[in-house]
Amino acid sequence: MAGVALVALLLAVAGGTPGLARAADRPPAFVAAELTQVGDPVLRQELESLAAAFEQAVTDRTVARFGRKNSHKRVDLISDPPLTYRNRLRADALAKLRAAGLDANLSQCFLYVDRNPATQVLFLAYYDAPGRHVVFLGADLFSSGKLRVGEDSFLTPLGVYENLTDNWGYRAAGTKNAKGWRGLGGRGSRVWDFGYQQAPRQFRQGIYESQMRLLMHATDPDQGEPRLGGPDSKGCVRISAAANAFIDHRGILDRHYERMLADDSYRARELLGEAHAPVSHPGSFLVVGDSAIESASREAGPAPTGQ
Repeated sequence: MAGVALVALLLAVAGGTPGLARAADRPPAFVAAELTQVGDPVLRQELESLAAAFEQAVTDRTVARFGRKNSHKRVDLISDPPLTYRNRLRADALAKLRAAGLDANLSQCFLYVDRNPATQVLFLAYYDAPGRHVVFLGADLFSSGKLRVGEDSFLTPLGVYENLTDNWGYRAAGTKNAKGWRGLGGRGSRVWDFGYQQAPRQFRQGIYESQMRLLMHATDPDQGEPRLGGPDSKGCVRISAAANAFIDHRGILDRHYERMLADDSYRARELLGEAHAPVSHPGSFLVVGDSAIESASREAGPAPTGQ
């Protein structure tokens, strides 16, 4: 049964199961609205296809798992995120990317995750250099870090993190820990390593700033996936198996690895695999934001000026 499930997942990521009637190139309604900002018709068509594939391979699976109306998870935000919410995250993504030194002339895909405990949404996004704007192409639930009393845990740090070859990624072995968890997901799942980062930590001394190794990875398909959509990890960005496979297969964050692949790097080819089918504008950035903080700052208004 596990083999059948894996084949089905790979078929979905590649574009769907043969024989199924579906408008494969039709993106979600909110994405169609987002893409009106893209002036290049060829690029717009490519992004429409990418968004439709993400919806079919990732979003639809999450919606099917949890149901569209779930009292504990914001499934509505991945199927039809409101424009006001998208605009808030869009502004935050642009501000963070620019502060991190984004090359404004380089169009590229990236990921944005909203660590707000009440949302926990991951967005597949695209920075369109000619228009200097961000377009959201799809969404899924994820889990950020949760501070736990008596346990060594981190809060996923805010900021922009780059998938560099200095912190070489790898693939999960799929082995179970003492609690029966495959902590990095099933065998072969991709693990993105963003290096050592500073983050709030809770341990014996209480809560304090400390260093953690920031990873993005899948989770145990049986025990972890049902818990996505709420803070649950020890600090890393925990995503679904479907999102993991899609981001990996389409090389969403593999801009630097693609350069090595172009130079016929055996190491890059071994990691990415022969079936690797990257988008035309791969990126390298993971942006971590928090809409709860953004909302609070808006409600508070501008800081008072001195007299």
